[in-house]
Order: sequence, then C-alpha cells, then structure tokens
Amino acid sequence: MKKIRTVAALFGAMVLAGCGSSSGGPAAPPDWNEVTVDGITLAWLPDGANLQVEVTAPSTGWVAAGFDPTTGMQDANIIIGYQIDTLTVIRDDWGNSPSTHRADTLLGGTDDIMAYDGSENQGSTTLSFTIPLDSGDSFDKPLMMDSTYTVALGYAADGGDDFSAPHEFFTTTTITISIP
Repeated sequence: MKKIRTVAALFGAMVLAGCGSSSGGPAAPPDWNEVTVDGITLAWLPDGANLQVEVTAPSTGWVAAGFDPTTGMQDANIIIGYQIDTLTVIRDDWGNSPSTHRADTLLGGTDDIMAYDGSENQGSTTLSFTIPLDSGDSFDKPLMMDSTYTVALGYAADGGDDFSAPHEFFTTTTITISIP
C-alpha cells in the first residue's frame, strides 16, 4: 500500500512541477487521511483542485468507492476498478438508483479519472486514482475542502473482474476532505 501511495504522491508532485497539467495548488503533504471499515481501507489526500484516493479491499474482484450518495449508491460519483495481471481496468460511474450505477459516458457525461493504478497482493485489491474535486460533469458531484461526505465502499467476490459482477460486500463511511 505504501508503494502505491508513494507512486501517487510522486505523480502529484510531477503534475505540480509541470510534468503534466498543473492544478496550481501547493505540493501534497506527506501524510494521507485514512479510515478502515469492515476490512476496506480508504485513504485520501487533497492535492490542489484534485483528490487522490486509494481503496484496498480483501478481494481479488473489483473494488469501488462512491462519493456522496443520497441512498445506497444513488447520486454517487463511483470509481470502480479491477486488476487483471498487470492491467488496471477502471471506470467513472454514476449511481443512477439506490442499487445500480452506469458509466458516466453512457449517461452523457465524461470520464474524469485523471490518473490511476492498481494491484493485487495476497488476496487484496488496491485501486488508486486521482479525480478533480469539481469536474464540472453533471454526473460527478462537486466535493469541497473541509466538508464531510458519505463514501460508499464495495467489492466483488474473488475473481469478480467484470463491472457486472455482483457485490460481495457494501458499506459506507464518512470522510472529511482536508489536509492532514
């Protein structure tokens, strides 16, 4: 997990240094916010106008984090992904009902995942990604600094490497988007 955080932090530093599109914000602090709930670890770090996220679940199927749902998955900006060998497959979804979600691009929105990576290690999957705090996409709710949000977390059973694989587990937690 530390390796992926280091890679994400280095990516953020490269973007801020001009090796990519700059968010114009300050360099990312060395520590991340982190919460573990029911075996799923969610870590996040605001980085200028972006949010770096890492979610690790005890499964080799897909893992997902859904930001600011109203009921179940409804109205959440859901980032879902899985690992096949060295390939990370990831998608930007919208919770279109309490129990379903679809790709933003299929609903007329945009894929706003700026960077991503993933890995499987000893029966767990880790998905790392960077999203804008406010993408401007109607299928992504704006997130604001120093605000608290519900985050839906879920994963598929081992081998559930398909976006249509059912949930093995689903839970929620709350986070505050702030610099640690």
